[in-house]
Amino acid sequence: MQVLAPAKINLSLKILGRRSDDFHEIETLIVPISLYDRIKIERRSSKHGIEFRCDDPSVPQGDRNLAVLAAIAFFEKTRIESGVLIELKKKIPHGAGLGGGSSDAASTLMALNELFETKLPREALAKMAEGIGSDVSFFIFQSAAICKGRGELVSPIKLR
Repeated sequence: MQVLAPAKINLSLKILGRRSDDFHEIETLIVPISLYDRIKIERRSSKHGIEFRCDDPSVPQGDRNLAVLAAIAFFEKTRIESGVLIELKKKIPHGAGLGGGSSDAASTLMALNELFETKLPREALAKMAEGIGSDVSFFIFQSAAICKGRGELVSPIKLR
């Protein structure tokens, strides 16, 4: 299965203060844009194991990669015992503030949900995404949104 993981831009950002968990309390308007990473995910015959490959050597590997963390969270939540190969082709510049890693994680969750036919609703995937990274939940909804908290409280909106 192959999916596209879009970049994002923040059209507005209000930093409302520091939280007790060392994140900032924010309110932001985020929109997805038409710059994408490509992710290919395949089932593997092994019962366990997530193999990750990326064409950009600057991207974190193993459990430091958000797509890998998303796969780990998915398999823990669903209790599915399977192996997968995740191949990432980067087009979104790593570390540029465009949400590439978060989008890769969200797209991985949605692709695994489809690949393993678990039929988890977006809200369940967004809840899973909260523990992975601040912007991951935003990408689950595939829409412009107002995001609050540290970014995990997502209210999709329509823009003109």
